[in-house]
Amino acid sequence: MNLTSYIAVVINAICVGGVYGLTSSAWSFQVGSLRFANFAYGASLMVSMYLTYYGLREWNLPWAVIILMVLAVNFLLGLFMRKTVLNTNERGTQILCTTGFSLIMINLVTFICTAYPRNLSLVEKRLYLTPEISVGAIQLTCFVLAAIILFSFQLYLQKTWTGRAIRAVVQNRSVATLMGINSNVILDVAFAISYMMIGISGIMMMLMFQAEPIAGEYMQTIAFIVCVSAGLGSLSGALYTGIIVAIVSASINFFIGSKFHDPLLFAIFVIILIVRPYGIFNSKKNVARTL
Repeated sequence: MNLTSYIAVVINAICVGGVYGLTSSAWSFQVGSLRFANFAYGASLMVSMYLTYYGLREWNLPWAVIILMVLAVNFLLGLFMRKTVLNTNERGTQILCTTGFSLIMINLVTFICTAYPRNLSLVEKRLYLTPEISVGAIQLTCFVLAAIILFSFQLYLQKTWTGRAIRAVVQNRSVATLMGINSNVILDVAFAISYMMIGISGIMMMLMFQAEPIAGEYMQTIAFIVCVSAGLGSLSGALYTGIIVAIVSASINFFIGSKFHDPLLFAIFVIILIVRPYGIFNSKKNVARTL
C-alpha cells in the first residue's frame, strides 16, 4: 500500500462513480421529483445490460442499433409501468407492485438466459497519466458521457417546453393542469425519459461489469444510498454523491478489505441520515417544496 497506488484507485473510482451518479439520478428523479416509488429499477437496469450483451455478442448488431434498441425498449417499458403498476398515487401500492414486477423480470431473465454470468470480455486500453498511474479508457469515456448526459438532461428540463411542463407538474400539479398542461401525459413522458436514462446506464454498466439476473439488485442498493445521501430529486447531487460513494467504497476495499465493505458503507450511510436526513446537497426548504 502506497500513495501512488491509492491515487490510482481513487482516479478509477471517480470514473465508476460518474456512472453510479447517472444510474442513481434517474431513480432520484422518479422518486424525488415525479413521486413514483419504483423498486423495479434494478431489474430494469439488469434487462438493459442483457440487451446490450446479446445485441453485441449474440446478434452482432452495430453499436448504433444496440443503443437505439435499448433506448426504445426502456422507453416502452417506462410507459408500460406508468400505465399499469404505477397508475396510482399510493406509495405503499407502488412499492408492492414494482417489487413484484421486479421479481417477475428477474425470474423471467433467469428462465430465458439462465443464471450464468455474462460479460463482454473487452480488453480495456489503459491511459497512463504517469508511469505508475493509469485509468481505463472505457471507464473514462463512460464518466465523460455520464456527465454530458446528466448535464443535457438538466438543460432539457430548463430550456424546452416539455421540460418546463415537467417542472411545473412536479412543483404544483393542480396549477399546471389549470394552465392547460395535461399532467398525466407529462408524467408519462417524464417517467419514460427517466427509463431511457436507465437504459444508457445499463449499457455503461455492461461495458464495465458482468450481467446476471441479480446484478440490478446491488445497483439498486447503491442507487438508494446515493439518492438518499444526496437528497431525493437532486440530479447534480446524485452525480457528486455517486463519485463520493465510489471513492469511499474503493477506499474501504483498499485499506481494510472487502469483507468489511458493506457494513462500513451502510454505517456511513446511517450517519449521513442522522446528521443530514434531507441529504447532503439538499436543504430543508427544498425538501419541503419538492416532496
